[in-house]
Amino acid sequence: MKKIKIKSINIYNQVAISLLLIQLVHKIVREIPGAFKMGGAGQIIVPIFAGIIIIGIIFIIFRIKWGLILGFLDGIFMIIQPILIHIILAHPDQNGIWWYPIFPWIQAILIIYFCRLAWENWNSY
Repeated sequence: MKKIKIKSINIYNQVAISLLLIQLVHKIVREIPGAFKMGGAGQIIVPIFAGIIIIGIIFIIFRIKWGLILGFLDGIFMIIQPILIHIILAHPDQNGIWWYPIFPWIQAILIIYFCRLAWENWNSY
C-alpha cells in the first residue's frame, strides 16, 4: 500500500498565520467598532483590511505566497494607522490611554518580521 503523505504548513507560515489571526481578532473586537463609532473613511478602510487579513491567511494555508505580501501590507498599515488617527487627525484613543498605539506597533513589527521569515523559508520542509 502506498502511504499518502500530507505536507504540513512549515513553522514560519504557522507563526505568520497566528499573528495575522491575533490581528484579525483585534480588528474585529476593537478597531471595527471604534471605526464605526468615529465615522468617516475608517468605517470602510478597517473592514477592508480585516478582509485582507482573512484572504492572506487563506492564501498562506493554500501555499500561495501572496498571503505573505498581504501580511506585509497589513503590518505597514498597522504602523501608519495610529499615527494617522491619533496624531494627524487628533482623535484620542477610545480608552484615553496615550500609549495604546504601542501594542499595534509591536504586533505590526512581529507580523512584518515573521512574514519576511516565512518568505525567506517558503520552500522549507
